[in-house]
Amino acid sequence: MIPQTVSLVAAAWWGISLLSLVFSSLAALVFPWPRRYRHTPAALPKLTAIVPIKELDGCFEQAQSSLFSQNYPNLEILVASAEKQSPALNATKSICERHPEADSRVVCSSVERAVSPKLNNLWLPIVEARHDVILTKDSNVVLREGDVASFARHLTDGVGLVSAVPTVTNPASFAAWVEASTINGYFARVLMLARLLGMGFGCGKIMLFRRSSIERAGGLQNLAWALGEDAAMTAAVAHLGLKTVLADRVTEQPLGRRSWSEVWNRQLRWRLIWRFQAPAVFAGSLLTSAMPAAIAAALAAPVLGFAPAILAGLTLTAWLGAEVALSLARGWPVSFWSPLAFLGREILEMLVWLRALTTSEVKWAGVVYRLGKPSAETATPASLSPAFQRDVGAGND
Repeated sequence: MIPQTVSLVAAAWWGISLLSLVFSSLAALVFPWPRRYRHTPAALPKLTAIVPIKELDGCFEQAQSSLFSQNYPNLEILVASAEKQSPALNATKSICERHPEADSRVVCSSVERAVSPKLNNLWLPIVEARHDVILTKDSNVVLREGDVASFARHLTDGVGLVSAVPTVTNPASFAAWVEASTINGYFARVLMLARLLGMGFGCGKIMLFRRSSIERAGGLQNLAWALGEDAAMTAAVAHLGLKTVLADRVTEQPLGRRSWSEVWNRQLRWRLIWRFQAPAVFAGSLLTSAMPAAIAAALAAPVLGFAPAILAGLTLTAWLGAEVALSLARGWPVSFWSPLAFLGREILEMLVWLRALTTSEVKWAGVVYRLGKPSAETATPASLSPAFQRDVGAGND
């Protein structure tokens, strides 16, 4: 027999979770309306776009070409590579040669001053960029025409960081379908609600900022302690009294094939970053997930007059239906895999969340990272914080 107090608390949880589903789905349906941020005047700032590269995947050429084809005046393109020779670097050089009109060059950045390998790759290009306004773009993000100009117009007075809601396309394995369900059906939906409420979060796929603002916030060395450089940059500009905003355009990443280990490690890395750098988001993610809502429904069933299994099943069915309808409305991938991917996602999310609660280690690109709270010596430019240790691990992420 479930105590009535437990059932009442579960009923409140269940109700809040369903409200989050309804309002986030509505926010995603109307995205990007209403526009909360006034755009800058027609004159666009001089801008340096930086793309860190490593792996040569199936969408690599499409993603990089989409940056070179942006019709943006005064655009400098820097391609950041930790290696001096690689298939990805060779492909990039070929793209540069096909666009002689572009102001582009490769910067080999082997800096080892940050915990995040991505920030290490970005460090030297950010320092060497000719322009104060900088956009960083992951190498697997495909831009649409006018994206860079749209992002730049959000960098108004009082804004320190512009980011964009990530979405994915073209999943080509079941693990990829599960990840697509996570990113589109969960992350994108919740972030669109956050934007509607005037909240902003740094998402590393696209980040646009002023280098001078980062310098005022303590420089890149003040971000060196964090594995999640996007969350750290959000906090850094907030200390200056500047906002982080989500743009009115999404990012698109073709997924292709994904292995279970890739999906697990990536999801675990994000949850650990939330746990250590955004604990409220880590805790709140349970309220906006379907499986905890279904468990709450089962516990609340006695006070609501339902059988536990029936109310839990109805909750999962309604949640799945809402996400499928939203995906169809927004043009996100839907197939016969979608119901199984939804259930797989919910099981994976619970396992990943529990694992993130009980460990501080995650593998990223074959390296094991151990996370911890930043210490007083965190922001030192010459060495890593002792709160973070990096050990070479076997295998690939």
